[in-house]
Amino acid sequence: MNRTIVWFRRDLRIADHAPLYRAALRGEVIPVFVFDRALLHHPETGSARVSFMLECLRSLDQDLRDRGGRLLLRSGDPVNVLPQLIRETQADGIYAHIDFERIYGRVRDARLNHALAQDDLKIRWFEPLATTAELIPYPQYRDLWYADMNADIVPIPAHVRVPDDITSEPLPTLTDVGHLPDSKLIPPAGTQAARKMLQEFLDEKTERYYWQLSYPSAEATTGLSPHIKFGAISIRECYKTAQQIKSSPDLRVQRSRKQLIARLRWGSGFAQRFRYLPQLELRSLYSIFDDDGWSFDEDLYRAWQEGETGFPIVDAAARCLQSTGGWKELNFRVRALYSSFLSNLLGMDWRYGALHFMRHLIDGDCPIDHYQWAMQSGVTHCVDKTWTRIYNPEQVAVDRCDPDGIFIKRWLPELKHLPPKCLGSPLPMKGYPAPILNYKQARKQRVQQLEQQRQRFLGLDNVVPHLSRMPTSLMPFGATRFDTEVSWAAAPEPDLYPPALDLEAIDLEQAKALRTWFVAHVDIKPRKARRKPTPEPDDIQLSLL
Repeated sequence: MNRTIVWFRRDLRIADHAPLYRAALRGEVIPVFVFDRALLHHPETGSARVSFMLECLRSLDQDLRDRGGRLLLRSGDPVNVLPQLIRETQADGIYAHIDFERIYGRVRDARLNHALAQDDLKIRWFEPLATTAELIPYPQYRDLWYADMNADIVPIPAHVRVPDDITSEPLPTLTDVGHLPDSKLIPPAGTQAARKMLQEFLDEKTERYYWQLSYPSAEATTGLSPHIKFGAISIRECYKTAQQIKSSPDLRVQRSRKQLIARLRWGSGFAQRFRYLPQLELRSLYSIFDDDGWSFDEDLYRAWQEGETGFPIVDAAARCLQSTGGWKELNFRVRALYSSFLSNLLGMDWRYGALHFMRHLIDGDCPIDHYQWAMQSGVTHCVDKTWTRIYNPEQVAVDRCDPDGIFIKRWLPELKHLPPKCLGSPLPMKGYPAPILNYKQARKQRVQQLEQQRQRFLGLDNVVPHLSRMPTSLMPFGATRFDTEVSWAAAPEPDLYPPALDLEAIDLEQAKALRTWFVAHVDIKPRKARRKPTPEPDDIQLSLL
């Protein structure tokens, strides 16, 4: 009987999973997950996220058992483990989704392709949803995304036949894989948990999601982001489930549905940008920003991390991130404000912020995290922009994001006695630090700096000469700050799979297509804050993307 290894990576589900479905049609299946130290001990790996992943694996194993199968676990370098597994099981080859979240993964997969080819062993790579190897303009990609979302969901195999004679390692604990548990509460994991969260969102939050999205105390988000990061539920299933409320006559529900779908699409778009330009993991999009250098002060960085900046909304975000992993309460608006403070007001390299986020976020996804960080610091999404959104972290931010002070007082109990109108710039008091910067001065300096740097490429049809190239060293940012496994980065001139976009070979038409990925496709203007906004029929939640 035919035997196929299905290598699970960031697709920990059995529904809408083409490699598993195709393998099950062929015959026996060997579903495997490999614990890879280079990922488990990457500088940006957080223990809470690993803990959530372990629970997703537990759920995946149960889903496979419900269909007669089971999940096999191995530990080691996949480049060695998987060819050996083919030989051990006499499998015909491997089925797997392409994954390009990280440079390391692309180096690993290129090495695996080479190792398999040397021994005449086979692997079939499947395109993930909403990705393409072709360089296309962003508007065309948007059409591709909707086409993929509207296509049929890949069926769940009726039966998964896993050979009885293949042994598996036990599911490890967090300490087994070299991580120490922290205090973060891990959300329910797996496909069934994700489906329940999504349905509860559609039943309970769609009347308010579109306008409460900016308010962390409202907890209006779906909570799905960790599940989407690990593929416990496919974005196509999320899209199709959301479309079930398309017939609702309630305009609020329709706006919420559109907001949710837009965010699913944006996440896919960030990943596609990284497929073209994997250097975005390590560098700013435009070389000028890194060439000019960044400021760095360890004491100020620590104050920002620990919530001791003297700006309550910033400090509340800091403490929320470290305590919860941010998957539910630390919404987009608060993440943007918190990140803008580090790069735009303290003037520090956005990569330090992305590093800190990724070590704490339970939903940490490298393309989303890094691209959003670079964008909020004004160094990415700015080909046609002459202004930069720099968030005012004083009373303006409180009025916009936390008008009743609920979020701030939850995370800064030392300020619970203050009325909301005093939470933007508290008077000096015992137990709370004075502000570590002058907002107006810092903002003015940053605006002048960005205006000067952008002159090199602003408005150009061809920005390719100004884009950062892949660095000679692929050493992950932050590798020297933590105990990590980065020996793979020392390999001379490693290949990538899928390959990166060759910027030196791009013609003018391709350059114009690439440019469309780094402009705003709607006219977005800065908006004035207002106190305790009430949703009106024509009040649409601002999109910063």
